[in-house]
Amino acid sequence: MRVGDLLDYDWGDWLDPLTLARRMGLSRPRTPRRILQEVKAALTPAARAYLNQALHEGTPCPPSTPGPPDLSIGPLSRRSQQTPHPFTVSWLHALQPVSFQIAPRKYLYTLRLHTLHAHTLVSRPDTKWRDLLPPLEGEQPRWASLYSALVPRPIGDISWRLLHGAVSMGMFLKRFTPIPDTFPFSNVRETLAHVYLECARQQPLFRLLTNILLCFWLHFSPHLFIYTLPIRGPTKSRDLLVNLFLALAKTAIYKTREGRLANEASCDCRAVFRSSVHSCIRAEFLWAASTDSLDAFEERWALSEVLCSVTPSGSFRLTL
Repeated sequence: MRVGDLLDYDWGDWLDPLTLARRMGLSRPRTPRRILQEVKAALTPAARAYLNQALHEGTPCPPSTPGPPDLSIGPLSRRSQQTPHPFTVSWLHALQPVSFQIAPRKYLYTLRLHTLHAHTLVSRPDTKWRDLLPPLEGEQPRWASLYSALVPRPIGDISWRLLHGAVSMGMFLKRFTPIPDTFPFSNVRETLAHVYLECARQQPLFRLLTNILLCFWLHFSPHLFIYTLPIRGPTKSRDLLVNLFLALAKTAIYKTREGRLANEASCDCRAVFRSSVHSCIRAEFLWAASTDSLDAFEERWALSEVLCSVTPSGSFRLTL
C-alpha cells in the first residue's frame, strides 16, 4: 500500500477509516485508523506540506494499488462413500459460502470445528432420543424453543443436555465410578428413558401437566415433553408458557434425582414443579406491581386463569 492510497482526492483530505477498511477488505475500522495515525506521525513536515499542496491543487488521482481479491469461504461438497445419517450433528450441509473478508468469527469457528470432525459428526445423530423415542412424521427437536424470555439459561441447559443425552446416568457412571447402575428410587437399571419417562414416580407430575395443557387445548405426550412445542406467531404467548412448564418439569425430575443421591428429604418431583411455578409467578407479579405493568402480567401469566387470576384491585390468586 502506498501513501497515495490513503488520500481522498475528491475531498482533498485523508480517507476516513471506514472507507479505508472497505478497500482493505476489513469489517472494522480499528486497524485502518491505526495505520492512518502511524503514517501521519511518520511524515516529515516537508512531506506533509507536499501532500497538502497536491490535494488542494487538484493533482490527478494516481492509479490505486489493487485491493484484495474477492474470496469466499465455505464447505466443499464431496460425494462420500458413506451414507450420511439423515439427522446428524454436522452443520456442513447447512453452511453457505460467505465472503472471506466479512466472515464472522463464529462462522469461521463452526466451519473449522465441523470440518476437522466431519467423519465423526456426520455419523452421529443430533439427539439420543431418535432411537429411544422416534419422532412422529414431520416432528423434530425444536432446539430454538429450549430458550426464551421465560426460560432462563440454567433451566434451558437441562433441556438441551437431556436432548443430547448429556445427563448423568447410572449406566454411564458405572464404567468409571463404583456407583451402581440402578435407579436411586428403585432397583431398575437406570437409563435415560426410565429416568425421564417410564418411572412411576413421574406419573403424578405427568398427570398435572396433562391437566394444565388441556386448559390450553393441547395434549400431553412423551414426544411433546422431550422435543418441546414449536413457537408460532398466533399462539406465541401460550407456546412460551407451555415450554416453560416442560422445562420446569424436566428440571424438577433432574433436581429430585440429584437430591435422592444426596439423601435430601424432598424428592417429590410434582411438588418441586408446583413450587417452581408458584415462585416464578410470584416473582413476576411483584415485579409487575412495582413497575405498574399488571396488564402485561395478566396477558402473559393469567391466560384463561389456568395459573393465576388478577383482581380489579390489583391482587392475584394462584389457581394451579
